[in-house]
Amino acid sequence: MLTWSDNYIMGIDQFDQEHQRLFRLAEQVIQRMRERGDEVNMRRFLIREAMTYITSYFDRHAQAEEAYMRRIGYDGYGMHKKLHDDFRSIQMAKYQKFIENGQCNKDDVWDFIGSGIGWLLEHIATADMAIVGKGILAQTDAIGVYAAALEQEINVLLTSTLNIEANAKIANTHYAGEYFGKAIHQKIVYQTDAGDISIVSGIEQSFMLDVAKLLYSSEVKDEMSLILSTLQLFSVHFWQTLGMRFMGSRNGVAVKESHFIMDNQLAVELEKLNPTTSVLFNSDKGKFYVACDSAYPLNQ
Repeated sequence: MLTWSDNYIMGIDQFDQEHQRLFRLAEQVIQRMRERGDEVNMRRFLIREAMTYITSYFDRHAQAEEAYMRRIGYDGYGMHKKLHDDFRSIQMAKYQKFIENGQCNKDDVWDFIGSGIGWLLEHIATADMAIVGKGILAQTDAIGVYAAALEQEINVLLTSTLNIEANAKIANTHYAGEYFGKAIHQKIVYQTDAGDISIVSGIEQSFMLDVAKLLYSSEVKDEMSLILSTLQLFSVHFWQTLGMRFMGSRNGVAVKESHFIMDNQLAVELEKLNPTTSVLFNSDKGKFYVACDSAYPLNQ
């Protein structure tokens, strides 16, 4: 079952209860998929009913959060509302097309579940927590991209979003794509007021599977579509959140592109990226890296 963590508690009963209901809905869909996911009619029913419920429920929940932010004069309101709007216009619109086109294979349903969970986890632990002065985005001053600060912020973010103590440490500040084990690689392009920022990141597969087992409280090796879709959307917002923390900005950042990279494409992608920062981390869970072409090089 999907694991709820006290790290996701804002301290506002209405919102906390609504977040937990979304977790329970995801649990129910996952359980139905594991029991009857081979039945095409069940898959169609699940995705149609879940979309109908989520569309209505998310709209009410988002409107209540936005009203609360306006009432307290929250200065991150504009960016937070944009996150809600983007979820509707990108993620929910994508799956509405699946329903309209009659697409409903198992991977589609797992992708629907995983991407929603990936978005929800990161959103609650960062953007929602910032409303009540908690979490990494509640700190608005730019801190500079220093090695020690990067380690600290990544560990804080991993704990708050995934409820894991990774003890991540920088292993290489000039990572160039050297093989460190079987891994999942991803390229993300963000659009900012100052121009596009590209990121290439990757995580050791054993690390990813450990996180998935903690998150879903079960063996998930046979549900790779669920794992990858959770990772993809989670990573998009994880690195966006970290970038905003270092730049001291909540505004003007949008996701332009996101896709996975094959192992044999990694060196080429990194060479094209020509990163100002490319860091490999070791941790108690496994290795991961991030490379970025922004104008914020890593300082020791």
